[in-house]
Amino acid sequence: MLLPALGVAVIVVLARWPVQTRQGVDFAVSTSTLPLYVKALEFVQRDAGYRRLALGIAGDRTSGEARTLAVFEWTRENIRDTPEGFPIVDDHVWHIIVRGYGEDDQKADVFTTLATYAGAPSYWALSTDASHELPLSFSWIDRRWIVFDVANGLAFRNARGGLAAAEEIAADPQIVAGLAAGRVYRDRPYAAYFEGFQPPIPSEVLRPEMQMLWPRVMYRAKRMVGFGRREWER
Repeated sequence: MLLPALGVAVIVVLARWPVQTRQGVDFAVSTSTLPLYVKALEFVQRDAGYRRLALGIAGDRTSGEARTLAVFEWTRENIRDTPEGFPIVDDHVWHIIVRGYGEDDQKADVFTTLATYAGAPSYWALSTDASHELPLSFSWIDRRWIVFDVANGLAFRNARGGLAAAEEIAADPQIVAGLAAGRVYRDRPYAAYFEGFQPPIPSEVLRPEMQMLWPRVMYRAKRMVGFGRREWER
């Protein structure tokens, strides 16, 4: 009886172990403490919410392209610009979905997360340097990283009319030029954000994958035994 009782005691102690969570409001970050079991339950709930929402958006579409485009359109329709006077809140991607508004990089976060849950591994990155930020999203469709600009509602297409991959945009400036005619983003010509554009190198562990229960568990387990991989950084 001693060993089972000891095991229960250890589980209870670990479940109640204090852990931290952070939230940014108008770029001021605060930290709060909560029990480990609460944080774990919230994670599982978000994972289930992403999965249910992504599958609902994708519907009966079978191709990766169709499912990703459905997620793209849903994000455009449901995640609006931050209303004037509203706080800029930086916490979980799920909370952006619940609020229904966010900054341009948060829209990319929502799109890439739901696209990954819909079957197209995705991530986002900045097109140039930090002084001229344009968040671009990249989705793995038909063995190519396809480029989307969620904030501006652009799904880039090549000369054949198909979705354009990052390598195609780097090789053919006309792909951007055709969409950028007269377009301005943050008081700068849109095409300027693609000067010298090169396909970014995705991390080995994508940010949306870190929102998934079993990939997250496996990642943490590998790190504990010294097999961690390069994860998403921002």
